[in-house]
This record gives sequence, C-alpha cells and structure tokens, in this order.
Amino acid sequence: MVSIDNVYKTVLNILNKENRGYIVPREFNTLATQAQNEIFEGYFSFRNYVVSNDSDYSDIKKNVEEKIALFENEETISAGTFTNAEGNTTSSYYAYPSNFYRLGSVAANAIHVEEISNKDLLYVNRAPLTKPTINNPVHLRHEGGIVIHPTTGISSINISYVRKPATPNWIGGTAGGQVVPNTGAVGYQNFELHASEEHELIIKILAYAGVIIRAADITQVAAQKDQQITQSER
Repeated sequence: MVSIDNVYKTVLNILNKENRGYIVPREFNTLATQAQNEIFEGYFSFRNYVVSNDSDYSDIKKNVEEKIALFENEETISAGTFTNAEGNTTSSYYAYPSNFYRLGSVAANAIHVEEISNKDLLYVNRAPLTKPTINNPVHLRHEGGIVIHPTTGISSINISYVRKPATPNWIGGTAGGQVVPNTGAVGYQNFELHASEEHELIIKILAYAGVIIRAADITQVAAQKDQQITQSER
C-alpha cells in the first residue's frame, strides 16, 4: 500500500518548488484515481509479453504477478435473474461483485465450471452425452455476470476474481500553513497498489497536473521519467 499523503505532499512540494501553482485535494484525488487505474490496468497487458528469468528478484513477470495477487478474491454468489432493456429475463444468472475486474475460475458444488461460448452451447445441448448437467456444468459470460447451464439445480457458485483497487481519496486541510491529512475521516483512502509503485504514481500525477496548471515542461519531464520507468521494468 502507498501512502496517499506522502504522494500528495511530494507532488505539492515539486510544484511549489518550481512555483508552478497548487493542486487542490479535489483535483489531486481525480488525478490520483487516474494514475492508479493506469498503473493497475497496465499489469495485465505487461505480464502477457514479458519473459521470466531465473532470478527471483529480477523476474519481471513474477513481480507483476505478485502485484496482481494483492487484488485476488474469492466469493460465493447466489443465483438470481437478469432482465435486459428489452424485457428479456435470463435465469441462473450470477452478478459479479461490485468491485469485480477480471474473472479467474468458477466452481459449483465443488466442481470446476468450464467456460463455453454461445455457439458451442448450441452444439453440446443437441446430444444427451454432451449436454451440461449438475455434475458437468458450464458457464457463459453475460452482461455484468455469468450464466450457468444447466439453469436449475445449482443455487450458488464460488468465483475467484481480481478486484478493482479502492478509489484513492485524500481528505484534510491546512494548519499553520502546512497541509495536514485527516486520516480518520470517513472515506480517506490510501493507494492500494504495491509499495514499489509510489515513484511512478508521483510521476504520473505530475504529468496530469502539468496539464491542469498549463505547465507543459512539467508534463514533458514527467512523461519522460514515466517512459524511463517503463523501459527499466522491461
């Protein structure tokens, strides 16, 4: 976890040192959310093309997987129904949790549930030997959730998934000319990213801040630093 107060004060110190202006908490929180989401979403594209090596500490793919592991969850979901805008109702529907980001595995009655496409479901339903059963269920991805076949006989499922990070939110004010956080305030939220991401968060927020305060040089330098970080990680 990264302290949002440390990041906010570092950003302010850099901007103030250059006499570039001031980012108010509301603006900072918006930029902080954007920076965190950008880094978080980058994990998934990054791990798809990096190659592992034999060194534990310099294994880039392993390091990325470690960062993603912070957001892995399991949850049991009860069956429900889904009605689309046209009024069509889908039964045996299981809605994703509100913090859902990516699906891992699905199990029902302690049995792994394979994913299948709508096209393939038509084929397997034609023959008694391949038709989904309670002991051999399948699932389809659906709008905001999944659908289990067969549509009866299963009341709940267990899913493993990657959740979204909580939205960072700095709350506080000034006292004696100093920026002071109110860490006990309802809604105060640190960054949920791995501690190693603090530097990149600062760089990305500075890049966005440069646009807000119309300081193109700040944005340019921050973008160059961000690119250097990305290259070094590869």
